[in-house]
Amino acid sequence: MLFQKVHPSIVRSIRQVSLMRDWLRARGRDALPDILDFVPDNRAGDAADIIMIEVVRQDERVSYFCQSAGERVQQLFDQEMAGRLLEDCLDPPMAKAARPIWDASVAHQLPVYCIIPLADPKGCPVTVEQIFLPYGRARKGPDFLVGVLHAWSTEGRFISHGLLRNVTKVPLHWAVVVDPALKAAEPAAEGDSASEIVFDEGAPAIPDRLDAPIKGI
Repeated sequence: MLFQKVHPSIVRSIRQVSLMRDWLRARGRDALPDILDFVPDNRAGDAADIIMIEVVRQDERVSYFCQSAGERVQQLFDQEMAGRLLEDCLDPPMAKAARPIWDASVAHQLPVYCIIPLADPKGCPVTVEQIFLPYGRARKGPDFLVGVLHAWSTEGRFISHGLLRNVTKVPLHWAVVVDPALKAAEPAAEGDSASEIVFDEGAPAIPDRLDAPIKGI
């Protein structure tokens, strides 16, 4: 699967932007920042939205183990997650859609940003934004992914419990690789249509407005 590389300005959540900047500063000139340098800002409430994932390689298979998950993350998954395979914390169709995103962050050694359009049990539209940040150990790896999840709705209040579970029809996971080496896109000239960003050949573009209608798979 081919992922489009984009400038970090694609990320919209303030908290995710802050953690991505921390990742970039910790990386410096190395290929990856060290997981020992990662310290979430508990005063800003970071820990509740963070999932710590260990990347384990056995033969040619890569597995993702959840070391810890914040309170709001576990609400989205509607279960205890620590010590389990990450894909086992999702229903099989959702895990199949999510795995290429985790794989892309490991393969490119860069953050991957993802948008998932969902609805709560009452039909309220909810957007879940995710960013996965790769970390190494002793400057090798990636051996860890730090995931930061942010759920929100244009309708205001929504039910967060189990948003990523029991999904009747798996929505399209819009995802791009975030590359700090790229230059920011120039503002579109008046009258020009917004540029499209795709995460795979033939896939639709990430909508310019997140509350715009999004067609699932």
